[in-house]
Amino acid sequence: MPYDHILAVYDGSPESKDLLDMVCRIARPQRTRLTILILRTVPLSQELPAYRPGVDLAVDSLVKEAGEFAQAHHVNAAPTVRYARSLAASVIGESRLLGVDLVALPIPDLERLPSDQASHTEVRSVLRQTACAVMLWRHARTPIAPE
Repeated sequence: MPYDHILAVYDGSPESKDLLDMVCRIARPQRTRLTILILRTVPLSQELPAYRPGVDLAVDSLVKEAGEFAQAHHVNAAPTVRYARSLAASVIGESRLLGVDLVALPIPDLERLPSDQASHTEVRSVLRQTACAVMLWRHARTPIAPE
């Protein structure tokens, strides 16, 4: 299925690096627009800052890393930084604002998390409320050796 615009969430984790690799493999032959969303959640007790290069060095590093990764894969990508209260609301809002066809999201192994954990709830919200295709990426489980 061809995509015109993909939104990939990137946090620098091994899962998000693998996800970005897969998304670049999808985007390159189709010349798909790629937006790489670098998202930082901020507690309610703090104000939501606007991203400015040079202020948050960790985010600057992720922006540079994501841009270089896409460039190495010969994909034209736009790294975007958002500070938000929750992952789900930001991903859903950004996907609607940009009109993307696919949201790519790295996730932990949900079967090993209690269903009331925040990441489980966030992923379920994205799946329920996003108006486009969603690709979830997690590392394969290590098989349990028979006894």
